[in-house]
Amino acid sequence: MQSGEICYFVNDWPLKPYITFGLYEYKGMCAHTVSKLRTPEVRLINGVPFDDFESETEFKKLPKGWAYNTPLWEESVDQVKYREYKFLFGSVKVTDRLTIQKLYDNGLLVKAPVVDLFIEAEIDHDKYRIAKKAHGWPICYGESNTYHPDEVFESYEKASMYLNELKAKRYQDGMYCDLLDAFENIDWVLEKYEIDHGGREIETIRQKLLSSPRIWEYMLRYYNGQILKGKRDEKNKTWEVVA
Repeated sequence: MQSGEICYFVNDWPLKPYITFGLYEYKGMCAHTVSKLRTPEVRLINGVPFDDFESETEFKKLPKGWAYNTPLWEESVDQVKYREYKFLFGSVKVTDRLTIQKLYDNGLLVKAPVVDLFIEAEIDHDKYRIAKKAHGWPICYGESNTYHPDEVFESYEKASMYLNELKAKRYQDGMYCDLLDAFENIDWVLEKYEIDHGGREIETIRQKLLSSPRIWEYMLRYYNGQILKGKRDEKNKTWEVVA
């Protein structure tokens, strides 16, 4: 993978990993660096494209009858660019790497900025000027304008295969944890049962519990000399007497 090429990767959110794309930058010691992409600005400030708008250096008189809710600048949308972007991106599939690459090469996709810029009026007594400013934090709190995936791919299909492998591994690890929890619960209730009833039936009860379909979906409790079993996800559990 070369710098400046579109690549795919799995954004590894713990609850729901998903495939996305970005602009490949370089490979570090531990991970790859991929830049986020977005469409160019379509905002106009007083008729000037947002990217070209520069902060005013001179103060000018506030409008007559000015109040704090009085608009001091006009913000609008470049409808020509907006319709162009809407038409182009409405027909592009996320799996079409070559078209996405062309969009970036032609300036219809750009790197996301490090911080978001915004327009603000600086007011000094009866005068004001319009300034372009930046927030003191990244694009969104806790986020960055770059990704750092472990693996990158040249096609959506390869990324999809990797995602399926990742989901299968997560499911396997989850099942292992659930089964381990179930085994610990069985040991715990059998220990309580043995104290009250002796150990002659312990192995028989253990095998009965282990042979229960989807035992990891059940909670076990020891109450009034009995081992009880109930579904974890039931709000008002019906407890079945096991022994």
